[in-house]
Amino acid sequence: MSRAFTYGVRATAAVVVVLGLCARVDANFKSLAQRLPAGSNAIIAINVEKVLQTPYAQKEWLPTAADAWARQPVMIPSGARRLLMASEVRTDNMEPFWEMSLVEMDKIPDLKLMAAKEGGHIDRVWDKDAVASPINAYFVPLDATTLASITPANRAAIAKWVRTPTTRPEGNMTSDYLQRVAAGLGDKTDIVMAMDLEGAFGVPRIRRWLDENDIKEIPEKQRDEAARTLGTMKGITLVMTIGQDVTGRATVEFDRDASALGAGAKSIMLGVLSAAGMRIDDIEQWNFAAAGNQVTMEGKLSTPALRKLLGIVQSPIPAATATAGATDKPAGDVPTDPAQASQRYFKVICANLDNLKVATSPTESAQWARATSKRIDQLPILNVDPELVKWGSMVSLKLKQVGAGMATAQTAMNSRVAGVADPAYATYTDNEGISQSTINQSEMENAKRQRRQVALEQRAQAQEAAVQILTEIAESRPAVRAAMVEKYKVEF
Repeated sequence: MSRAFTYGVRATAAVVVVLGLCARVDANFKSLAQRLPAGSNAIIAINVEKVLQTPYAQKEWLPTAADAWARQPVMIPSGARRLLMASEVRTDNMEPFWEMSLVEMDKIPDLKLMAAKEGGHIDRVWDKDAVASPINAYFVPLDATTLASITPANRAAIAKWVRTPTTRPEGNMTSDYLQRVAAGLGDKTDIVMAMDLEGAFGVPRIRRWLDENDIKEIPEKQRDEAARTLGTMKGITLVMTIGQDVTGRATVEFDRDASALGAGAKSIMLGVLSAAGMRIDDIEQWNFAAAGNQVTMEGKLSTPALRKLLGIVQSPIPAATATAGATDKPAGDVPTDPAQASQRYFKVICANLDNLKVATSPTESAQWARATSKRIDQLPILNVDPELVKWGSMVSLKLKQVGAGMATAQTAMNSRVAGVADPAYATYTDNEGISQSTINQSEMENAKRQRRQVALEQRAQAQEAAVQILTEIAESRPAVRAAMVEKYKVEF
């Protein structure tokens, strides 16, 4: 099985002088959703202005400005009010083809300022002035308050999106499922993640997966029906409510009655999430239910779990909109003091490394390693100490090695598991002279044990290699921290 929750993306752009003379027109989730590309199959909506006012955010993200930027689970531009991320994700490995963020902001930085702080240049994309950034991103102003951040910097694809008109009230997204999710977003929304899964998983693959994972709550004679039900999966939506803490409610929608999953709903969903690389320890404590055409999961989310979920998609934000840190500078400015800029850069990397661990699933480990590497690559480096940037690049490279190694291990594991054949059917003639086929159940169980054994062996080898690389990263941290403290005489 492949994946469930996913996505996302980030923000930016600028305003032509004449726009400053016009009356302010605020965006909302509906108007932002109308601009999403047709191929979007995953979205994340964050009501930034509302969430940042909650007791949880005040406690976890805003205790001191110096730490806030490192502790937030998503890199959000200063002055952002709403954020709508979208992506087109491959459901077999959860790798995005592209990522986009649309952000409603109080004030968009000037294009020249943004280009200067990115080390990029201003480019005319169709009828929009934009900033091409060396971090493989384009920052496109859409109107006076709406900013777009797009990665990778595929200029042809971006130009096609810019010039595509919005002809329908619901926008250009072709996913009916995501259109319904987007229509439900509003002022009361905190955080919503959703992914279209229609047609993502074939019934034969699901049936074998049920056998290999030995879902005890689904007896052998009921697994065909369970596989057919899982094969009609339309999508999954996770609604997060922020208050004193974070609660989540995930709903998986099917195109048929889901009662066939019954008592096995929890084991199946946990297994699916694990295989898809989306295993969250908190979810094991959630309440599961199957009713109608839905399976629901509900419970608390810890801070590491929230960071892990929202860290799946980390598209860049422009340096000119990055939070300044522990200073009284206006929002949108970047620290000019190398000590402050370097301190923030180091803390963000360390915060991400502290939340990274080798998971039980190679797919999951690969996903989190790649996501962490991507966030490091997209961090603003203006005024950051060159030696620290070099260290960050080294960390990012090693995380890419972990991700590539784990992805390769998953492929090898799948190949070796598939190489263990089921026992052949034996044919006999019954007392009435009718030919019958049967299979030796002990031999079938033995084949299952062999598959589990080769999977464990492959996983152990991959984890050993990943741990070695992560250990090298961990050993480099004290040295670079000591060097920065000695150089700038401030704590890192």
